[in-house]
Amino acid sequence: MKKRVLSMILGAVLAMTMLSACAVPAASSAPAAGDAAEAVTEAAEAGGETAAEAAEAVEEVDDQLAAILNAGKFVVGIEGTYPPFTYHDENGDLAGYDVEVAQKIAEKLGVEAEFVEAAWDSLLIGVDTGRFDTVINQVSITPERQEKYDFSDPYYFNARTVIVRGDDDRIKSEEDLKGMKVATNLTNAYIGWLEERGAEIVGVDTSGESAEMLLSGRVDFTNFSQVVLNDYLKEHPDADLRVAFVIPNSEAQVGVPIRKGEERLLAKVNEILQELRDEGTLQELSIKYFGEDFTHSVENN
Repeated sequence: MKKRVLSMILGAVLAMTMLSACAVPAASSAPAAGDAAEAVTEAAEAGGETAAEAAEAVEEVDDQLAAILNAGKFVVGIEGTYPPFTYHDENGDLAGYDVEVAQKIAEKLGVEAEFVEAAWDSLLIGVDTGRFDTVINQVSITPERQEKYDFSDPYYFNARTVIVRGDDDRIKSEEDLKGMKVATNLTNAYIGWLEERGAEIVGVDTSGESAEMLLSGRVDFTNFSQVVLNDYLKEHPDADLRVAFVIPNSEAQVGVPIRKGEERLLAKVNEILQELRDEGTLQELSIKYFGEDFTHSVENN
């Protein structure tokens, strides 16, 4: 397809040069062709009047969005072990809020969602290496992550809580965390907050593992959201766990991380998320998986 588009564009550029005109004829309606035409226009306006310069301009529009559209698939990294966000249902099929959000984004892009499962600690590395187009697996927007990635507008909001055993009343506030062991994954956005309050970090891979360590007495508390706790208790109704307190100003804003510089993909994802919000789709998915709407900020209301 690229060769055909390139041939069309180069022909247009040669005709433009012979006629000493500034306009570029319209290209094919396919996404890559339209982008190529825009690139040639920019090259011509900048004085790029040769076929070689036009070819270089075409190559410059081979960005991530064009690659996704040409491949016909949106490759998304997920854990697949993090209910109710990404998990396997009783039939072994992928399910969850984030899984369906990713599928809706892919649908509006006109491509298929292709999921690749990996441990949480390696998911963003997959974005760095190009293994995934993105990760849609409750990636909180933090200043540290924003230094490395561009993030879409938030599509999910929820506060962090400190979870303890039901019979343990030692922890009532953040002042009680000093010297206590916490089970959490090592990329938790609140690792720094926990360490500053003197907690000892015990690394785990999943929320289920952290709950099991807490129940067995190997740690003193864990740290995840009310939604995750509710889902765990749904699956383990005899588990004696409760919220000790909500971390102040801890509302997580979850977005879609995009590699720096991929401005067209970022803009398209934001456009799609707004459509899903306006249509009520995000709210419907939230209620389906969580029983209530977590798609709007509570702190800003």
